[in-house]
Amino acid sequence: MAKILECAKVDPSSGCQHVVRGETEEEVLQKAGEHAKEHGIRQVTPELMARVKANIRDA
Repeated sequence: MAKILECAKVDPSSGCQHVVRGETEEEVLQKAGEHAKEHGIRQVTPELMARVKANIRDA
């Protein structure tokens, strides 16, 4: 089943409406990492990774 991640769910203060979509959690994580660069995020902390994983859901 396809997965989605809403950027605003990870960081509500960003106001970002970007939605990452993928067929697997791994694909969503890869695309989310690419999108994070648009926010100036260069290093993913364990806390950020936990928030991202907690907000991935079935599409």
